Amino acid sequence: MTTLFSQDLYYPDFNIIENNNPHPENLFIHTMSSSGYHMAILDTDLYPIWYINSGDHGFDFKPNNDKLSYFKKNNSFWIIMDEHMNEVDTLSNPSGFDYHDINILPNDNLLVFRYDSSYVDMSALVEDGSPFASVVYCVIEEYDSNHNLLHSWNGLEELDITEYVHIDLTTERIAWMHVNSLEVDEEGYLLISDRRSSQILKINWPEGNLIWTLGGEFNEFTFINDSLSGPRLQHDARLLENGNIMMFDNHVMNQINQSLSSRVVEYQLDEENFTAELVWEYSHPQEYLGVAMGSAQRLSNHNTLINWGLVNGYGTLITEVDYDKNIVLDIEYPNGYQTYKVRKSNWIFEENLIIGDANSDSIVDILDVMYLVNYILYNEEEDNAFHLFKLDINKDRLFDVNDILLIIDIVLN
Repeated sequence: MTTLFSQDLYYPDFNIIENNNPHPENLFIHTMSSSGYHMAILDTDLYPIWYINSGDHGFDFKPNNDKLSYFKKNNSFWIIMDEHMNEVDTLSNPSGFDYHDINILPNDNLLVFRYDSSYVDMSALVEDGSPFASVVYCVIEEYDSNHNLLHSWNGLEELDITEYVHIDLTTERIAWMHVNSLEVDEEGYLLISDRRSSQILKINWPEGNLIWTLGGEFNEFTFINDSLSGPRLQHDARLLENGNIMMFDNHVMNQINQSLSSRVVEYQLDEENFTAELVWEYSHPQEYLGVAMGSAQRLSNHNTLINWGLVNGYGTLITEVDYDKNIVLDIEYPNGYQTYKVRKSNWIFEENLIIGDANSDSIVDILDVMYLVNYILYNEEEDNAFHLFKLDINKDRLFDVNDILLIIDIVLN
């Protein structure tokens, strides 16, 4: 049964197709459309208890250790927000970071990556190669809480580009790598999802040597019970508590993107005998094909939360299924909305969620009106998440007389 959810006036409507006892945690989502960008937290009733018109903030918005993290795309740096909506940290680099993933490690170190390029004489390496080829590769970095660079991994130095014959190595610009997820496991190994080559790399961290490759042209594993023989153009490769690896397998096969449907796959790896047994997979009954983006999260009750990425003809599609593959949650945003990643978590703000309560005394009154007026008159800093939630009453990303009128209306009523 499809129902239209009646949200706050300023948050986009979405259709609830199924809602049958999903995992009881908040949903963290960043939506993008021509009508606006929003970071939002939906509660267990699918009501937007916290959201802002985020502008260029928000890509990869998610709970991260005991904080929230998100990307500021215009400046290519990461922002960390605490439980009081304070933007407590930013991580920047002169070259700019990539927006696909950040991990706050248990010791509060930050694991991120960026892209770099170098001129390489490919004529000395491959037939018809350019003597001045610009090669784009991934650099993975770990910083401490004071932003000191601790460890770095350089794809151009650690991998042999000449082996990647499925990529045109004769062009002037070689877009070699496209990383979209990374994490360090408890044993100190780094897991990298490289979508460009449909491969998952396990790397000894921080030493940097390659342990194995799963999927793609250099796959070292024999796939068992998988009729598709591994992932293709995947996202969000994660290690599960049971030691298995799970990912969102876009499985885009050709340029017209009409070959197969996307799926979530879970493999049990035998790293001694190099086998990867498919122990769980899921494709939607509507056979959604996510041509880009997409994510999957295994929840604590063994449900799986899925974002189907960019599906032609649809808006954002989010599904949660139990381990027996019964759909317990299915929602759809209007066509034109896109979402890179979704997560569920019991993470909550310690700050109250009363819109208009700028001084955080749990009452919206004349003091808050004065706060807003002063903010409009004298604020010279860039708008942060706290003020965008508390003072941008109509969520148009402007602080003006319309917000003053609305907050006065709150006071009077």
